[in-house]
Amino acid sequence: MQLTLLQRVFIIFIGILLPLNGFGFINPISDSKYTQPDNSWNKLEYSGFTNFENIKQDSLKKVPLDSLPNVAADSLATDTVKKKKKPFIETKIDYSCDDTIVFSLTGQKVFLTKNSYVKYGDIELKAYYIELDLEKKEALAYGIKDSTGTFIDTPEFKDGSEEFTCKELHYNFDTGKGLVKEIITEQEGGYVHSEITKKIDEKTFYMKNAKYTTCDEDHPHFYVDMTRAKMIKDEKIVSGPLYLVLEDVPLPIGLPFAAFPITSSYSSGIIMPSYGQESARGYNLKGGGYYWAINDYYDLALTGDIYANGSWGGYVESSYKKRYRYTGSVAAEYHRNTYGDEGLDDYYQTTDFAVTWSHSQDSKANPYSSFSASVDVSTSSNDANNSTSVADITDNQKQSSISYSKTWADSPFSFNASLRHSQTSTDSTISLTLPSASLTMSSIYPFRAKGKSTNLRWWDKVGLSYSSKISNKIDTTESELFNTSLAKDWSNGYSHSIPITTNFKLTNDLTLSPTLSYKGVAYTKSIRKKWNPDLYEGDGGVATDTVMGFRYAHNYSTSLSLSLSPEIYGMYEFSEKSSIKAIRHVMTPSISFSYTPEIGVDRSKYYKYYYNEKTDTEVEYSIFEGSVYGTPSGATESGSISLSLDNNVEAKVRTANDTTGNEEFEKVKIIESLKFSTSYDVFADSLNWSTLKMSGRTSLFNEKLDLSIGSTVDPYKLDSDNAKINEFGPRLTAASIDLDYSLSSDDLKGDKGKDVKKGEPKSLAKNPNYVDFDMPWSFTIDYGWTYSKPKRTKSITQTMSFTGNVSLTPKWGISLTTGYDFSDKEMTTTQFTLTRDLHCWNMSFNAIPFGTYQSYNFSISVNSSILSDLKYEKDESWQDSTY
Repeated sequence: MQLTLLQRVFIIFIGILLPLNGFGFINPISDSKYTQPDNSWNKLEYSGFTNFENIKQDSLKKVPLDSLPNVAADSLATDTVKKKKKPFIETKIDYSCDDTIVFSLTGQKVFLTKNSYVKYGDIELKAYYIELDLEKKEALAYGIKDSTGTFIDTPEFKDGSEEFTCKELHYNFDTGKGLVKEIITEQEGGYVHSEITKKIDEKTFYMKNAKYTTCDEDHPHFYVDMTRAKMIKDEKIVSGPLYLVLEDVPLPIGLPFAAFPITSSYSSGIIMPSYGQESARGYNLKGGGYYWAINDYYDLALTGDIYANGSWGGYVESSYKKRYRYTGSVAAEYHRNTYGDEGLDDYYQTTDFAVTWSHSQDSKANPYSSFSASVDVSTSSNDANNSTSVADITDNQKQSSISYSKTWADSPFSFNASLRHSQTSTDSTISLTLPSASLTMSSIYPFRAKGKSTNLRWWDKVGLSYSSKISNKIDTTESELFNTSLAKDWSNGYSHSIPITTNFKLTNDLTLSPTLSYKGVAYTKSIRKKWNPDLYEGDGGVATDTVMGFRYAHNYSTSLSLSLSPEIYGMYEFSEKSSIKAIRHVMTPSISFSYTPEIGVDRSKYYKYYYNEKTDTEVEYSIFEGSVYGTPSGATESGSISLSLDNNVEAKVRTANDTTGNEEFEKVKIIESLKFSTSYDVFADSLNWSTLKMSGRTSLFNEKLDLSIGSTVDPYKLDSDNAKINEFGPRLTAASIDLDYSLSSDDLKGDKGKDVKKGEPKSLAKNPNYVDFDMPWSFTIDYGWTYSKPKRTKSITQTMSFTGNVSLTPKWGISLTTGYDFSDKEMTTTQFTLTRDLHCWNMSFNAIPFGTYQSYNFSISVNSSILSDLKYEKDESWQDSTY
């Protein structure tokens, strides 16, 4: 581009003035501002001493200094350069705007209008209007009102991770101090609104007429009004007099001072208790204590309950987590409850405890070993006495498991160890397995070439495996557990086995599978039985003596099995005009025969006899009767035939909205499975047939209704003593029917309304009087019927349960759980729940209107955990017994 003579003179003149003034477009003679004539300069950069190389142009190329006319430098300019005066702007400033950039040549100021942007190091500032004072290193920014009087394009400030918006900002880039009007900033899940804020440094702020809230709306639904406050970034807010405001209505709830933690790291502190009242234990304070943030990986909470009648409870809870290693939590509680008045007949005390532990290992921690824990142990009365959760109270089963597993790379061996526990609170029975461990070797094929997987001969299929296990367990009651003897009462033992297997495919459906196996067991005790005529008040009975001492028993056996499992298809096709194309029936009969010859260790080595004087017969028993792994067998010839028949029925039907007949058919399950099974013992001298079992399942109405049925038929009669005799007389001993039906609003919509925009009517899109109210709902109905008659006494149970929920609006929800027991002729536990989403608050009402656990609970609380203590609760527990 060619420059005119006037432009060249002007450039030379400015080039002389710039070194004299050190920086910027400064005119020492006049205070007039230079206004940029067009938008050719959208961005200017200042970095120390400014010259024309600092000016970037969008439409013009840079103007190199050596292209300017030679101008003799005067002595003043030379002196200025020699002194190398320290630049007053040490960091580059970038700025731009969409409208105009105005420069003050004497005041060293820059004025930016419309979508203004300034960047100074890590600091970024956006606003409608920004005024830069380059000498004082200060900025003034504010927005503009739109036609409705609302401020838009208000200042947005960002300094590293710190961000906030405000109405007006005065800021010094050098000192970091500033004065902010009507600021809104987020601090670790909370929002601070301040009318006037004074920024002292990068962490300290003083605020006047401030609001603290967890509501993310510009006009919050609630807030804590703080007249004066000090905020230390990422640490806390300390306030003077403050009060609560809800929906712009000040509430008579205030404090002379308060502190709000806003740190992202864990912090220790006091846990405030909740206040309540029970009719049985009186007034109470629950959940008060102390939370200790040990470090980033572990924490600890110590809390307790105290009641007016002297009852109390203590809790210890801890959570831990290490990234890519493990995560878990552990909790323990202890309760000492007092009921009634001391000295009266209704006075009694209970002692309860509970321990829970959950631990999981990250899959990335170790690909070859894992450790996990799920522990839930308590006294049988703990939930009934101390829990307010109906789900916990009605859950009669508790189970625990702690397990460790280990595998080795490129090895068939694996190791597993576990501790298991189960208990039933209704009868206080408890079962413990401490420990159980196993070492197994998966099948190896010693005669198969490495890598060979096709064209296998019979010797290629010979597989060898090994397994060993050890266990120590007991079944007892809660009261007797700590009075048991490990040697006498606990059942323990060791077992290992070596099976060798192979198979031959005689035909496509006929398979022959021979097996040779060895099994050995070791126990620390055995038993001996004898008849004692003095037992049972002279009626006589069997006395069992325990003989302590290590015993090893082993046996080997071989067996042969032959199985046939063909599939038989049947098809019935309909006419082309029918909506049903075809029905297919698949029958899968299975016939298998197994035979074990009479080989192995002599039976008399592990089996003994005692004489029953009452029946005048000899009764055989095993000296390892009741042991963990039983008695190794193999000396008795045995054989059985197993029979089963499975059925599957499906139909191909035309889709419901197919009017052309050209669309694909879909499969519909009519009978998913209907299976019959029994077996016949070839070598038994009587009662050869086993029970005949039937089971079936299917899904109907587009899989909305699940149907399951089952029955058991015993083929033999009973004598007068309810013992089976070898006479054919089929008896129905068990039967069950279970129906489960689920439906939701989404199921009824189908494909309707796919092309209709949200908010518009669907099926009546052209009807202006029709409005589609979207009210999501769902429900499940379950019906169960069971019949049991193993002997001559029968029992029938019949129950029905209902669970449903409906969203009246996007914020209102209702759910109901109820049921009816036809046997007891009474309603089961019924629970009603009403919820309301209040954006930053949540309201819920739960009620059990009748029954043993009659109660209700009303709660309205802040969603955020920061202000979790800001809530109102009203409840009546079933323990209060005030209904």
